[in-house]
Amino acid sequence: MTTLLIVDDSEIDRMVLKNILASHYNVMEAVNGYSALEILNNPSLHIDGLLLDISMPGLDGFSVLNLLDKSRHAGMQVVFISAEVQKGNIIKAANYGAAGFFKKPYDADQILTKLKSLFSNRNTAAPVKSSMNGNISDNELRATAIYAERLRRVYLTYLKNEKKNDDLYIHVSEVVHILLQNYFALKAPRDLTPEGIEIISQAAYFYDIGMCVVRNEKFKVVPQSDIDNIPETHTIAGSDLIAVNSSPNVAYFVKIASDICMHHHERYDGRGMPHGLKNTINNIYTQMVSIAIDFCKVFFEKDGPYSTVTFGTALTAIMNDREAYRPDVIELLQNCQDDIVSHYGK
Repeated sequence: MTTLLIVDDSEIDRMVLKNILASHYNVMEAVNGYSALEILNNPSLHIDGLLLDISMPGLDGFSVLNLLDKSRHAGMQVVFISAEVQKGNIIKAANYGAAGFFKKPYDADQILTKLKSLFSNRNTAAPVKSSMNGNISDNELRATAIYAERLRRVYLTYLKNEKKNDDLYIHVSEVVHILLQNYFALKAPRDLTPEGIEIISQAAYFYDIGMCVVRNEKFKVVPQSDIDNIPETHTIAGSDLIAVNSSPNVAYFVKIASDICMHHHERYDGRGMPHGLKNTINNIYTQMVSIAIDFCKVFFEKDGPYSTVTFGTALTAIMNDREAYRPDVIELLQNCQDDIVSHYGK
């Protein structure tokens, strides 16, 4: 049976986690980092997975990993556990090759699903560290920042002419960043890295940049079979505008931003535009942008019925049209309530 070691200075938290895991795994416990190292360095014991609290007195979770015999524990899966999902900790966890986060209070179904995935694939999956670090270089990050700033200047010029500001677009970018951080922490997807979080968040800002080219349009769903006859819309124009830059150093940004521009009006039920994409064909990152747009339009409303809006009010607006979004994206938004409310102080 797979053996897991829970390392947490909180007896209550260890008990809760052990109760979730005991029917499925052989569970051991350590009351602090020093106790964990004694168990991990015992040659007679084999630990398959380490569930490691980040904040502990004396020796925190990251320090425990620093002191491990890396060669002896090369195949061990590490999942951090914490009451808070902070950007700095997420990035550090990725650099340590962690498989993800379990956030307190614990979600039993999420934990069991995640661990089942980790240990059913451990003999065939690529090493976690390499998949988490990704291949986005510093040059790509710099080139993306430069290109994004140029696009932003173009967009701001258009908005100024329209007597508008970019407050909503900034909010959408920030909310998407929070969604991505939590998605990374809870699910540890292999196609997402800390660098990717930054680039996707930047791309979210430009979802409506096609308005610079197309202002008056008819929203219409066009089947893929008739793709050559799609009328020009701001979604298509924005995708084309973003893709003007063909430099390989901005390829990831262009790919993500183009999809966001093209498909942020798609719906999970297939009644969106321009292509009527249905179900999980809708890219999860673009769906995060879609739900962030609709959430922010309510959450940051300054006039009208939503002038004193709360997170709950904005979420209700989302739930009233839940068929528009992937269920996992709705769940993600719900899980981000504390982080969003804390970030904006409302």
